[in-house]
Amino acid sequence: MRYRRAAFLASLFLLTPAVVLVVVGVLVLVYQREGLDIAFGVLILTLCALLLAGTAVLVFTFKRSADLSRLQADFLSKVSHDFRTPLTSIRMFVETLREGRMQDVTQTERVLALLGQETERLSTMIDRLLDFARLEAGKMRYDRAAVDPEAIVRPVVARFEPRVHGQAVELTCKVEPALPKVDIDVDALQEVVQNLLDNAFKYTPDPKRIGVHVRKAQRALPQMGADEVEIAVSDNGPGIARTEHRRIFEQFYRVDDRLSRATEGSGLGLAISQHIVHAHGGRIRVESAPAHGATFVVTLPVVAGVGMGERE
Repeated sequence: MRYRRAAFLASLFLLTPAVVLVVVGVLVLVYQREGLDIAFGVLILTLCALLLAGTAVLVFTFKRSADLSRLQADFLSKVSHDFRTPLTSIRMFVETLREGRMQDVTQTERVLALLGQETERLSTMIDRLLDFARLEAGKMRYDRAAVDPEAIVRPVVARFEPRVHGQAVELTCKVEPALPKVDIDVDALQEVVQNLLDNAFKYTPDPKRIGVHVRKAQRALPQMGADEVEIAVSDNGPGIARTEHRRIFEQFYRVDDRLSRATEGSGLGLAISQHIVHAHGGRIRVESAPAHGATFVVTLPVVAGVGMGERE
């Protein structure tokens, strides 16, 4: 509310003199008698145009600030809820073990496994917040090396498979042969792939079909003499409207639909992923339409001097 009032007052103070100047400028031009009057009228109208442009920029800035404040408030509320859920589960499991409610070793092992899952879940959320803080402070550092693209996705998919085992999930991974190496921080890019897989799993209803495909870039940039590799993560979920394609990469932003509201998430994962990809000279985009699933594509440049078909 205070942003709207500030924007209104600022606009009022800028628009009032602008309107007066317009009237004066028009009168000077209409009733001009010599060249100096014309120059004075043009100058007044120019100043008026600058005031109007400044007003538009100011209103836009206030609106963006208000939107960001709202998103931050929503983010804090959502993160608080997301932290409370695993903490409640952990407390319940600890109390169960402390009070000796387990009937046998099998039940104890099951509770310990669930306790481990909730702890890992909480750790992942904390890591994501820390990553975001480092990004905001400009302190994110990358240990880059020439890496086979397959080494990015295979370990992530292998870690992901136990999570979907026994569920209605079809998980596939395809890597084209003879792809050149990319100059990356493996841990950072694996975090990107992990985040895309997590999103595909969370936002896709059963039965889920999730695919990872590493291939030669379909949209290479021959005019720049650059070969590129793509990592695509696709799903058969509800899809994303075209109007949301750019906004989903903004920090704190989440698509406002029933499935998103019912699913845990901070709205930071894609923003962090985009920052990591851009820091490696790459790009990330989404190809999607409502009811047709989504494919997130990470495009990375290959190691300098190594083209397609020229493996090191």
